[in-house]
Amino acid sequence: MIKSNDRRKDSIRPDTRIVYRNMYQDRYILTNDTGPDMESYRIILADRSGRIYGENMSFSFMLDHDPHGLAEYEHTEGSFKELNPAYFERNTAVDGLIGQAVGDAFGVPVEFLSRKKVREVNLQDMAGCESGLSFESYWNNTIPAGAWSDDTSMAVAAMSSVTANNGKIDFDDVMKQFLNWWDRGQYTSLEFPFGLGGTVDKAFRRYRSGVPALECGGRDFKDNGNGALMRIFPFAVYCIQHELTEEETLEVIRKAGSLTHGHEISTLGCFIYTLFLDECIRLRSPDTAYFNVVKLKMPYYRSLFYKETMDAYDMLFNKITRTGFDPDAIPETGYVADCLTTAVYCILNTDNYEDAVKTAVGFGYDTDTNAAVTGSIAGALYGLSGIPERWLNVLEKKDELAEFAERFSKV
Repeated sequence: MIKSNDRRKDSIRPDTRIVYRNMYQDRYILTNDTGPDMESYRIILADRSGRIYGENMSFSFMLDHDPHGLAEYEHTEGSFKELNPAYFERNTAVDGLIGQAVGDAFGVPVEFLSRKKVREVNLQDMAGCESGLSFESYWNNTIPAGAWSDDTSMAVAAMSSVTANNGKIDFDDVMKQFLNWWDRGQYTSLEFPFGLGGTVDKAFRRYRSGVPALECGGRDFKDNGNGALMRIFPFAVYCIQHELTEEETLEVIRKAGSLTHGHEISTLGCFIYTLFLDECIRLRSPDTAYFNVVKLKMPYYRSLFYKETMDAYDMLFNKITRTGFDPDAIPETGYVADCLTTAVYCILNTDNYEDAVKTAVGFGYDTDTNAAVTGSIAGALYGLSGIPERWLNVLEKKDELAEFAERFSKV
């Protein structure tokens, strides 16, 4: 059931009706309301692909502010489902997880290389130890093309836990599945795990020593690597599909992140990611999603988080959409704020999956995670069909990943 305070009540649904069609361009006036008083209808302005240009307004409000607004429209009767049946066939869990895995695998071979070196390599296709490429890197000589790392493994482990618990989140079991990944090689692309980060390793050690799962994440400022953000996608989808309020979403995301990263800088990053992902899926418009989630909500975030935490995301909040912004101002680090800023920048400044992921990898250093986080959003935004086939064909265990995500979405 859609919560009364949830703007998704104005989203496109299977029963959304078309009431007006623009005679000269691909624009429609849609509504979910019925009844004789059309002036009171809440309306959505969208194109046939589902890209939303305006919403959350009444028909009378639109006419009051633009009395000639209907001059190019003709009244029509029909449903958006008839206009675009495929809109409702996409599976966010599958699209996003495959998008994450492809981005992860694409970035693995150049991980830890400098930004300058990565751009010199100029990857166009999946690379690995059998590719014969001449650059030297941490993984390129040992990991085959198409193999995804800890980023995707931990996301799959979380999905598996929620699925096994019939759609409920048991954070203690999630932690056990993380250990099954690292200790037993489950949820891997190559039958063995690789890519464990230092902060995550410390959390695992705490859990093994008897610390409760939700208290295992480091809470110091230095514990703000991107290791929670890289695996937060399943929990974000959980919140989106259950149509949780923002307060409920924050509680789930805070707990999910605290398994390995307990500082609130990491929490805020994972929270913004979740809301941005939701809006990108709903609106199909990254620019509007950024405005709604980042710019409009700054006062809301200030009411929840310390100034130090807000300051960590200053570039995301205030700089990346400015004219003349130099993206190389985003540091080459594994810091959660830099990772999220990179991902959002890449989504805002491209219009397809391939360019978004290539741009993310081009930022250098933590290339697999930058591309994994970017890829999860881009996959959900553009769909599985938007991912290059030449990358998908090389991806390790593609069908298994899709099956994990399908089962997860069903529960």
